[in-house]
Amino acid sequence: MNGVSKILITEDVALVSFSKLPASLKEICEIFKTFAQGKINIDMISQSAPHKNSVSLAFTVPGQQLMQALAMINHLRATNPSLKPMVSSSNYKIQLFGEEMRHMHGVAAAVMDCVLKENAELNLITTSEIDISLLVTSAHLEQVVQSLQEVFQVTATVVETH
Repeated sequence: MNGVSKILITEDVALVSFSKLPASLKEICEIFKTFAQGKINIDMISQSAPHKNSVSLAFTVPGQQLMQALAMINHLRATNPSLKPMVSSSNYKIQLFGEEMRHMHGVAAAVMDCVLKENAELNLITTSEIDISLLVTSAHLEQVVQSLQEVFQVTATVVETH
């Protein structure tokens, strides 16, 4: 086996990223609480390691919740004007699943090689023991998915979102 048994594609995903946040769990918690109060589903959370008392934080939200997310960002900025988020819409999440990943080396390297071969822009990556999730633009989706399908011999499926 090759480590990947399923590839899923989620359309219309927005990326929200904050750079140079204070390395304070209280600040980060406030962001998540605000989005939770707005009933916004957060996914693909990634935080950098602290550097000079600051971190970068990025996460995705469903594209259909982008307007609510922008409202929550405005709410956060009202109390903390130094927050300078970047928002990118119309992205695609590619998820690769496989129980074998738990004990197999080289799967992430093969995934990254597919992205590199297609000269694609990778906006975010998150992982677990059995999952690698990539966020790519529409310009690179088809080529990256085709490359991943060839390497892992798995047909991708589009996830229906509501």
